[in-house]
Amino acid sequence: MPGPAQLQLRRKSARLSAVLRAVSAVGASVVAVVGFAPPARSAWVAVAVVGLLVWSGLFTVLMFRPEPRPWLCAGDTAVVVALCLAHGNLAPAEVLGASAGSGWIDVVAGTGIFIAQFGLRQPLAISAAIAIAVAYAVGTPGIPDAPVIMVLQGLLAAALVALLRHGARRADLALSEEASARASAAARSAARSDELDQQRLLHDTVLATLTMVGTGSITRDSAALPERAAADLAVIEDLRAHPGAARDVAHEPAPLDVALRTVVLTHRVGLPSLDVEFDVPPLDLPHEVVVALSQGVAEALTNVARHANTRTARVTARRAGEGVTVEVRDSGSGFDPMAVPSHRRGLRESVHGRMRAVGGSALADSSPGAGTRVVLRWEP
Repeated sequence: MPGPAQLQLRRKSARLSAVLRAVSAVGASVVAVVGFAPPARSAWVAVAVVGLLVWSGLFTVLMFRPEPRPWLCAGDTAVVVALCLAHGNLAPAEVLGASAGSGWIDVVAGTGIFIAQFGLRQPLAISAAIAIAVAYAVGTPGIPDAPVIMVLQGLLAAALVALLRHGARRADLALSEEASARASAAARSAARSDELDQQRLLHDTVLATLTMVGTGSITRDSAALPERAAADLAVIEDLRAHPGAARDVAHEPAPLDVALRTVVLTHRVGLPSLDVEFDVPPLDLPHEVVVALSQGVAEALTNVARHANTRTARVTARRAGEGVTVEVRDSGSGFDPMAVPSHRRGLRESVHGRMRAVGGSALADSSPGAGTRVVLRWEP
């Protein structure tokens, strides 16, 4: 199947053929009428000129359609062959005796040769040029050298068209390879994005539970441990059952205020409850952005409950242009962001990484004893 470059070349060739035929037909008709002289016959010239103009008009209209048919070029060759066979009755004696052929039939014939090369496949195209040259030789008294020139014109035009078509095929091949490379890159990016999303989700659930067990926040005999383990197991099962489900609804609108209120009201098993001041107006954003913001806020609130030595926090959101700014603030013990070990992935992946994945940004502003402010920003 031809690619876009070949289709474009085909359309351009059709339009060029239509223009050539229309211009040459009008010019040739004027020359035929103005230069009329014996042995040309008036009735023959009148029929030939009218027929040529009618055919040229039909040819031009049909060739400007989105999908011109090759039979049009074959029909044009047939019309030119007929005119060449009648050449002896259509041109003055001076024209018929000219060595190179300079009459109006020569104009029509030369144009027909070019149109055949652009509109027909080989070897039909060069066969059409030879047919026109032979018809010219048969219809012209004496032994003119114009048919030889016509064959040379056909060969040169065929070589030019062959180069253009070869270039179009190479362009299509390059475009196909580029599209394939882009598709492969997009597939790798989507796979990597899914992998990072799964890692972030596991960090916020399973790894968080293991960390709490390791640090003694939840003991083996704690009633919260089975509850957290069951919830984490449900997360793992959901990831296995629907590994790419998030992409299916990524661009659908979703209410940010509902998602954030759900995060605020969700009980964090094994962690102290928080008294959260909530100030978020109704906002609809793309689903993937709402997920990133809500999960980022969830991680920020989890850090408040786990590390800040405070039981209060504040969650706010405001429109910022066409985007949104979400803030989680607490007045707890704070921390030094530069002192966070590189293996700790909470803020780096669960907050910053999620926001980068949807084209947003995150900022954690904190210092020891001064509380923490986490700002999430997104704008389309």
